[in-house]
Amino acid sequence: MTIALQSTLAASLGVQQLANAFSPAFDHLRILRNLIIPMPEGCAVRTARIDAVVVCETGVYLFEIKAWRNAFVYRKKSEQAPPRWFLRLQGCNRAREVKDPAWQGGRKTTQLRSLLSDDLRLQYFVLLPCEGVELEGVMPAAVITQQDLPYIARLVRNNGRTARSYPLLDAQAVERTVQRLLEVQGELSLEDHLRNCLSLIHIS
Repeated sequence: MTIALQSTLAASLGVQQLANAFSPAFDHLRILRNLIIPMPEGCAVRTARIDAVVVCETGVYLFEIKAWRNAFVYRKKSEQAPPRWFLRLQGCNRAREVKDPAWQGGRKTTQLRSLLSDDLRLQYFVLLPCEGVELEGVMPAAVITQQDLPYIARLVRNNGRTARSYPLLDAQAVERTVQRLLEVQGELSLEDHLRNCLSLIHIS
């Protein structure tokens, strides 16, 4: 199975898990998949893909979905540099370094925040939807597995309804937010984003 196919299957699984977890918690819910957004000038890749976006009464929640399975995930911290992430398959002694998914999600969230209204709650998570993933050591709270999703959905609902920082969205506001996200994407497509990524590889 190719890496691209693994990623696609994991994203489909993750979106289904999000629907199962968030639907009971919210009356008004939309889930967008593969939202492509423009990135600021100076970024190596001109676009970014957000695997899944949940729009509900309490705001907008971005999900970076990783296809890791049957593996241990851990970080190595350094005072002089950002944490390095590693993936070690079960039954193997050697680990390989992977890109920091929390940094990836944070970068996309910062950019999307600049394109949306300030009175809209915006938060990101890294979702590991596949079986057999174990998180070792202290991880950022935004990194979650499928087992965490029902709790996260309740937490998002309760925090959003008790906090007064952001207004709740009714059905019409949810739809307006979805339309705004689609306006941000504009004419950009997944194919455009993949071409941008490939062009960077060819240049390097």
